[in-house]
Amino acid sequence: MQAMKNTIKYLFVAAALAAFSACDLNLLPTNAIVYEPGGQVIATREDLLQFEARIMSDYRAVHGGMYNIIEDVMTDGFNASSGFGNNYGSVHRTDDSFSSSDSYIDSYWGNHYTVIKDYNVLINALNDDINVPDGTEIISWTIQGEAYMFRAEAYMNLVRHFGAQYDPNDNGALGVPIVLEFDLYARPARNTVHEVYNQIKADLDSAAVRLADVPGQLQADYPTIDAVNALYARYYLDTKDYKNAAAMAGKVISTGKYTLSNTAAKLKDEFRDDVGTEAIMQLYGSLQETPNATSVYTSMFSSQDHGVCYRSLFLPTRKLVDSYGANDIRKVVWFSSTDYYTEVNGSYYRGDFFTFVKYQGNSTLYSGEVPNGVQMCKPFLISEMYLIKAEAEAMQDDIPKAKTTINQLQTARGAAKTSGRIEDIQNEWFRETVGEGMRWTCLKRWGIGFDKREAQTGTLAKNAVMQGDYYDARSLAADDRSFIWPIPADERRLNANLKQNPGYGTE
Repeated sequence: MQAMKNTIKYLFVAAALAAFSACDLNLLPTNAIVYEPGGQVIATREDLLQFEARIMSDYRAVHGGMYNIIEDVMTDGFNASSGFGNNYGSVHRTDDSFSSSDSYIDSYWGNHYTVIKDYNVLINALNDDINVPDGTEIISWTIQGEAYMFRAEAYMNLVRHFGAQYDPNDNGALGVPIVLEFDLYARPARNTVHEVYNQIKADLDSAAVRLADVPGQLQADYPTIDAVNALYARYYLDTKDYKNAAAMAGKVISTGKYTLSNTAAKLKDEFRDDVGTEAIMQLYGSLQETPNATSVYTSMFSSQDHGVCYRSLFLPTRKLVDSYGANDIRKVVWFSSTDYYTEVNGSYYRGDFFTFVKYQGNSTLYSGEVPNGVQMCKPFLISEMYLIKAEAEAMQDDIPKAKTTINQLQTARGAAKTSGRIEDIQNEWFRETVGEGMRWTCLKRWGIGFDKREAQTGTLAKNAVMQGDYYDARSLAADDRSFIWPIPADERRLNANLKQNPGYGTE
């Protein structure tokens, strides 16, 4: 038994998550290897490249789709349509059904820890010379850097959602367990938020050294030093190190390799066809290996009487639609009321309200005439760097500099220029990152909630959206329990050392 305890097992997972109507299914392990420190698991260059392909597949599997949708439908940008069929219902309502048994939350936790196992095995294996085949020293060093970056981002995603917001003065707030060497018999307790962010920083530092000579390039499908610096910018913003957050975001901007779309045509190229100029990383996708779908906003189909139509499960709120000026190219490209009919519960509407079409679908990723809501996943965009830089400057009370930064983004988008006050920058985050899975994280970071999800007048007139206390009237206070997700019940049944977050009982 002791020998078994000393054995480190790592499970390797399938290439992608399966799609099942509303949500992505759990990642399911399809095979496993046993790795003992000092043992050989990489014998050839081909083995090494296969390991790299595996972690790249893992990374793609936890981006897009559900991983973006949850945050946006939890907050104030979308109303559930009358025909939404309770897809993402628990996270949209955040009522009693949003519990430790929630399947979306369980999948988010479980899938991230599953891919972390793969990152761990590659990192640890490449620390042993026996797993670095002759002639692969440089590429092994680089691939290990990729795994460090992926692990840093995975832990950032986990602690952002399951831990308290980072507070420099609170050393005891609980985050998530740090697992660097999987042990089948271990029952790890939760580390503190500070400890998790320290681990993220350590992994980023390791990635930065190993990827220092991998130059950034537009739409890179593998990690580069620019992607590492973009993740550093997120880390520093989270940890309230605003000087370094602004510096890292500015460092990526100053490369000049990524430029903001400043016409409707260019913005459509970026977000509809995935051939734009903004992606610091853009992950591989094809008809055979499609990325996770973000189809809940469009759910397109072909009607005998009306042709291609939308069947939106979520429609943009009045607050979101009204947040854009008339000349804002984001409103022109990302929202539509007339290009197709929108079907809700058997009725068809055109020109009555706006549908969110930012993720309608890349034509190279579907066959036939009906778009499928699948785009290339873009983990890092240059627009986010402008937002991080502006916010960090505003939080340092450098309002003139923040104004200059945010005005660059606003000018490109055809939006009215604002001041550099934090409130104006927060509003720009809302407009710019809609659908990208950042709204809930932003509200949590700012320590603010939202007041209602007032529906578009047209959707109310047509009874096209769900109404009631947990739908269009739902508000969320800054201290609502939902700003820290519950630890999944299944995990706690297996591991009694996992303490539950406040407000979710002790089951």
